[in-house]
Amino acid sequence: MLCIVYLLSACYLVDMRAKQIIFLLLSLIIISCDKGLSPPIEEEEAGFGGTIFFSGEWDSDVKQTNLVVFQNPLLSVDDFNIFNLKFVSESIPFGSQNYKYTTRTENSILSTIDAGLISYIAIAQSDKDTLSLSREDWEIVGLYYIDNDTTKPGTLLIPENTFLDSINIYCDFNNPPPQPPKDEILTEVINAIIKDKKLNRNHN
Repeated sequence: MLCIVYLLSACYLVDMRAKQIIFLLLSLIIISCDKGLSPPIEEEEAGFGGTIFFSGEWDSDVKQTNLVVFQNPLLSVDDFNIFNLKFVSESIPFGSQNYKYTTRTENSILSTIDAGLISYIAIAQSDKDTLSLSREDWEIVGLYYIDNDTTKPGTLLIPENTFLDSINIYCDFNNPPPQPPKDEILTEVINAIIKDKKLNRNHN
């Protein structure tokens, strides 16, 4: 500010051409000061949110219900992995009829959502007390679809610095969606072990 006062004082001591130069410099100083005082523009965090709607009776064996987001499609059991998994919500309360969610929440178990294509958005349930990354421990009870097209999971393209709203998901416990691939051999082994244990109990 002191330099501006000096420049104004100098205007009375120099000729017209010098005054024009001084006024030009003064204008540049004022413009740069004005920009310097402007707050920086904050970029919006990329993500999405909406409401999950539940219909039908909740399974009493369910211990955890979570929104899960995968970047790439679940085409094989190997795609169900931590590197493909981009978001896991906090546990949704048992018996909920609707539940508002956002990927911006600090309560999420995992959140690495970024701009780009999301290929699989689902509601998963487990009868385990602790969080498991084993595909065998989860059942998909709801999927995000585009325009009610239930023939395939809906994809979601998140632009840079954009938050998408009204990404709603409908879960009908009486009509669950197609399940992503499981390890069928492992499933058969597990089922056989469970069956064998039940038979042993009955004999004892």
